[in-house]
Amino acid sequence: MNITQKKSNGHVLVHMEGRFDFGARKTFKDAMDQALKDEMPIVLDLEQVSFVDSSALGLLVISHQNLKSKKIPLCLVNPQTYVRQVLDLANIGKMIPIYQTLDEIPKWEVLSSRVLA
Repeated sequence: MNITQKKSNGHVLVHMEGRFDFGARKTFKDAMDQALKDEMPIVLDLEQVSFVDSSALGLLVISHQNLKSKKIPLCLVNPQTYVRQVLDLANIGKMIPIYQTLDEIPKWEVLSSRVLA
């Protein structure tokens, strides 16, 4: 898995590419640790993620819990159809907001109150 990130419009955009599975756990954890240093909302761009497994779902939940304790919003954006189906089956959207495009993400003040309530 390749992960890049950039600061954009008051958040850190983490672009993920490839298979998000057990083998990507260290790469993902390192990327999240780096993004966390900015203490800004984090957006995980899943547009180029072709596969997620149960360990990836677990990493998302752990990341959400860690960020929530630090009052840093997290959301997911651009999941491919298969990835969205897996996220929906696991009810990830009830915990972490999922958007189809970056334009759908509400202002961070609104998102923060929803995620951190």
